[in-house]
Amino acid sequence: MPFSELTKKLAAQIETQWNHEGLTADSIQNEFGTPPNPKLGHLALPCFKASKLLGKPSNEVAKDLATALTTDEVTVTATGPYANFRWNTTKLYQRIARDVFAKGRAYGSDRSGASKTILIEYCSPNIAKKLAFQHIRSTLLGNVIANIYDHLGYKTERINFVGDWGSQFARLLAAVELWGDLALLASGPLAQAMDHLFEIYVRFHQEAEKDPSYLEKATKCLQLLEAGDEKTKALWKQIRDLSLKSAEQTLSRLSVKFDHVEGESAYIDSIHHTLQDVKAKANAKVSDGAWIVEVEGISTPALIQKKDGTTLYLTRDLAAAADRYKRFSFDRMLYVVSEQQRLHFQLLFGVLKKMGTEWADRCEHLSFGTVLFGAEKMSTREGRVIFLDALLDEAKERAMAESLKKNPDLQNKGAIAEMVGTAAIIFGELSASRQRDIEFNWEQMLALDGETGPYVQYALVRCRSLLAKAELKGPLAALKDAPTGYVFAEEEENLLLAIGRLGTVLHQCLRDSDPVHLTRYLIDISKSLNRFYYQLPVLQATDPAQVQVRLSLVQATAQTLENGLSLLGISCPTEM
Repeated sequence: MPFSELTKKLAAQIETQWNHEGLTADSIQNEFGTPPNPKLGHLALPCFKASKLLGKPSNEVAKDLATALTTDEVTVTATGPYANFRWNTTKLYQRIARDVFAKGRAYGSDRSGASKTILIEYCSPNIAKKLAFQHIRSTLLGNVIANIYDHLGYKTERINFVGDWGSQFARLLAAVELWGDLALLASGPLAQAMDHLFEIYVRFHQEAEKDPSYLEKATKCLQLLEAGDEKTKALWKQIRDLSLKSAEQTLSRLSVKFDHVEGESAYIDSIHHTLQDVKAKANAKVSDGAWIVEVEGISTPALIQKKDGTTLYLTRDLAAAADRYKRFSFDRMLYVVSEQQRLHFQLLFGVLKKMGTEWADRCEHLSFGTVLFGAEKMSTREGRVIFLDALLDEAKERAMAESLKKNPDLQNKGAIAEMVGTAAIIFGELSASRQRDIEFNWEQMLALDGETGPYVQYALVRCRSLLAKAELKGPLAALKDAPTGYVFAEEEENLLLAIGRLGTVLHQCLRDSDPVHLTRYLIDISKSLNRFYYQLPVLQATDPAQVQVRLSLVQATAQTLENGLSLLGISCPTEM
């Protein structure tokens, strides 16, 4: 990727120039930013940190860089404590255009992750009910991060570790035994069967609040399940199969995919070995009949086996982690799970370390903020939930209404509305930093105007429309080198710079484990395109060189937008 390669090369030169162990090329590259005024340059470097470590005023540090690093290719100027860098625009165009048109759909990619294996666990719902809106953050964050790792050359293993065991599933089994419509579950429509499971799951918790004996029945169901009772296991499998089929249909609408869909149940047969291993290596002990492990620095002990002998989610996570390292020898394993589960992962990683597991430090919890429903958290057991399919259906209906207002003769209305509505949901969800809490708001989530997914889609549609009109005048050829002596307008240069930033942005997403940088970038490049479009004639330009350069910039923008949207899991219609 040209711009990221240029900044990497520049950072290495500055590291050599400064020659201080606290000022590495990586740390310097992370300091680069964009000048507040484009006329100052293409890149800005604040010199405050270097000033402190080198013992020189920051404005002098900036001036020294300007003197040492200015060449025919890059001009460096000092503006107070900032060093500003401007590359030769013609050479920059050549680098970027050649890269875009050579790589196409692979534009923005590199091989920086070659030979490294990343495991990412995301979505991971407790099944036996439809996917709900609270599952969307883990699902989308994990999917996009996995897509970016793929794009940057990593071997990426995507895991959906579903909750198909334990107390919650046992409560549903108890509910089915009490009130389940077995005929509906066996042969009824999938959506109705899933609605029925949700209704009796909520009813179970309502009844259990009044009568604790319901919870005792659920405990017996779990004991029967772990003991391998055939009748209980058959019912469990039926519910599990229905749930996974329902989830797969919903996830396909979001372009979410997995390499492995695995359940906690996969580790039940080996759980006894896991318990023995933990007890022996982590100094587990009995407390009030249950087995616990005390983790240094955490007041709450890790409960690995209840006094009734049944296992817990933590126990199964320990078994899964060991199995995954055995299977994949991963370099990193990321769990994309809500901030509410922070203690769980502290205990999980703490037990792994106490066991002497050499790869425990490769495990990381990527937490994210809570989805609020009004002033409260969503809760499936209390029936306070919005199902993901219902949200996507509503988005599609609103997109349809909006599209028909603007274009009554729109063809393929249903398919276009699905793409636009889904884009609004995905982009809206990923436009906030992953650490922020989100309060559910229909109007905000489904907005089709402003800095939204549909806004970016429309920018891509505009590019395609321009290119289609140009094709009518003759075959298009991507211009890889600007004509000799070509003078770039400010809007052309800004659009070129925006195109060139894709690879840098993708690395920033991985550095912070947050796709928000990609959504912001796609808004920025769409705005640059619109300023370019409204300020400069393209097909109407009188200078043939301008027509060539501008059409090639439109082609490169279209490819960049398409690649960025694809990484988010967003498709784009040909018209809107």
